[in-house]
Amino acid sequence: MSKYEEQYDGSDSICPYCKHSYQVESEDYSEESQEIQCDECGKKYYLHQYFSISHHSTPDCELNGEKHQFELIGLKNGSAYFCKICDKCKLQ
Repeated sequence: MSKYEEQYDGSDSICPYCKHSYQVESEDYSEESQEIQCDECGKKYYLHQYFSISHHSTPDCELNGEKHQFELIGLKNGSAYFCKICDKCKLQ
């Protein structure tokens, strides 16, 4: 078993030697492995970055030439209208 462990983090680069972390600037992102020197301990290590994409889609009745079917819903701070089909909100 190695004295040092690989590090994984969703937002920062973490030195596998001293555990110092820093946020990588977006212009420095690369799908290629990069040799990094830690600002804290001075040791070098390889940084591998992986990218993922998330998609969020929302329906909208009007996009399809249909009318919203709003109904009044009571909320803690008053009430609002919500479409029964696409859940779009419209304040009173």
